Amino acid sequence: MIGREIIERLKCTACGGTDLRISAGRRPALQCGACTVSFPVVDGIVDMVSPRATVRPGEYRTDTVPDLVGGLVDVAAPLMSLAVWHCSPLRYVDIANRAIGRANPGVFLEAPIGTGIVLERVLAEYHDVTVIGVDSSWKMLRKAARRFRDDPRVHLVRARLDDLPLKTDSVDSIQSLNGVHGVTDRERTLAEFRRVAKPGAYIGGTALIRGQEILADVVLDRYERWGLLPMLRTAEYLVAEMKASGLRDVHFETHGAVLFYSASN
Repeated sequence: MIGREIIERLKCTACGGTDLRISAGRRPALQCGACTVSFPVVDGIVDMVSPRATVRPGEYRTDTVPDLVGGLVDVAAPLMSLAVWHCSPLRYVDIANRAIGRANPGVFLEAPIGTGIVLERVLAEYHDVTVIGVDSSWKMLRKAARRFRDDPRVHLVRARLDDLPLKTDSVDSIQSLNGVHGVTDRERTLAEFRRVAKPGAYIGGTALIRGQEILADVVLDRYERWGLLPMLRTAEYLVAEMKASGLRDVHFETHGAVLFYSASN
């Protein structure tokens, strides 16, 4: 069951209320005291994806792709990084170590957490950090749950990046590895990152970009044609979006077709 220390940091994605409590029903769930909406807790993962009346164009694809590739990502991601994106997987570990170090001994948000393959490699030495891992994919979250089943520091929540179920100013550091290139509304997603991050908090991550590698551009073009990812941009375009969102001290570098960025709230 999700811990009380995490429940106190959550908010209802249906009404924005902060009075969440464990439901007295037969099945484990969190219930909002304001609007009475219940969020089921499945295998220790609370599902806080708020249903939408209409699906935006392309959204059905970007929401289901992580489930399709979830079983292969731990093997495929490092190979794609080396062979197609031309970026060493060790660089992901470096930026993750930097991000979680900025949170210790506070709250670290990883959104999306994926299967937790990168987090697992940097978490061991940070004994006092509380990790909230967010993803919209059940398959990714269940793999992460198996990976961290004996680690009380890691708490998993199913949610959308552009509708985070966290209170304002509730986390000390945010990491989004290959996250912002996979959302249809980056402006709203960046606004959510800023909202939940404390003033001065670290916000960093990576994104796939165009205009760096010929082979990568060919693959990314296919991804867009098949509707697997929203329209991808150049490094300069993404950085301009981040600065326009209000992020301060934006720094970036490119390694192959991957943008590595860091900023403060």
